[in-house]
Amino acid sequence: MSAARNAHGCAQRAQMPLSGVTGEAMRDILSGTTHALLYAAALMALMLASAGAELFQLRSIGERIDDYVSSGASTYVVEYPGRIDARSCESLADAPGVHAAGAIRTADSRISFAVLPSTSLPLLEATPGAVQALASGNSRDTRALTSSESSGIWLSGQAAETLGLASGQTARLADDTPTTIAGVYPSPEDGRSSNATYAVVQPVPQDGVFDECLVKAWPVPDSIESLALLSVGAVSDDGDNRPTVRQLNTRFGAGLDSSALFASRTTAWLPVLAGGVALALGFVAVWTRRLELASALHCGVPKPALVLQMMLETASWTLAATVLCLPLPLAVMHLWAGSAPQQIVVLTLRPMLATALGALAGATAGVLRVRERDLFAYFKRRI
Repeated sequence: MSAARNAHGCAQRAQMPLSGVTGEAMRDILSGTTHALLYAAALMALMLASAGAELFQLRSIGERIDDYVSSGASTYVVEYPGRIDARSCESLADAPGVHAAGAIRTADSRISFAVLPSTSLPLLEATPGAVQALASGNSRDTRALTSSESSGIWLSGQAAETLGLASGQTARLADDTPTTIAGVYPSPEDGRSSNATYAVVQPVPQDGVFDECLVKAWPVPDSIESLALLSVGAVSDDGDNRPTVRQLNTRFGAGLDSSALFASRTTAWLPVLAGGVALALGFVAVWTRRLELASALHCGVPKPALVLQMMLETASWTLAATVLCLPLPLAVMHLWAGSAPQQIVVLTLRPMLATALGALAGATAGVLRVRERDLFAYFKRRI
């Protein structure tokens, strides 16, 4: 609406029913009185900035978790030579938070290849769960092994580089026996303490006793050490011969509290901040028209009708900004490389929703703040 139209149409507007509010709001939007494009652009910028900041923080936390897990810091090793029960160790994979668990033992003999017959490598025997943990050693995620990966032998990355071999190749041992390279597992020198760093791994059934039990977990259970010790079979009567539990890699510390990282992120209060800024924007959008609104009240327009009209006008640019920002959470749903994309979408939508509600709340506060008795004061202070 405009001030001129108020002045010439008081009689008609005083009798305006609530059903006519929609038409009046539409005329204000189309005529530019609402400044819908301007406020939609401002609100859209606020939504994108707040959602983008949240995404950046979540990605940063995700990368920190990825680094921690992929370094082996969340992988625990139970060492008890000849006393690790393979089946008990493998069954730990069913515990909450455990991605893979398997047993490893050192074979009685070493192994040599025809390409380097003078050099022998340690030969380790590993159950399927242990091979799975080794194969995903530089990744947060763990995948099941294929049938071809469960047969043949695995080489550590360092051993494969020395021998010039790759996954899928057929190599000959020093005695000219052919063998298939089922896979190459990562073995970076990043602080991991493992006898598998430079070795050959032979997958074996989960039967018998072994020397170690690998347990890869995330989030790491609070009782990880007690849980890992369930892999031990018979305990020696010798008080000095006890199982030990340690982290595979201690470079990143004894633990990582992802819940604390999430709760202490700088964008935790972003929905409140974005909602507050949007509230101010919605208030300004209405308050700058206080002379016009007070004139309408003076003409007899009911306050509820005026509030409804301002809500419709504010909703027009709020809805437009929200719709224009929807491609961002949709893109996150399909392109997010980390885990739980649905939760990330919800966290992205929170500041956007707070912004939309803030704008509507601010507009409501603005129109309720306008009083007919202040009409003359508004007129004196007009710009």
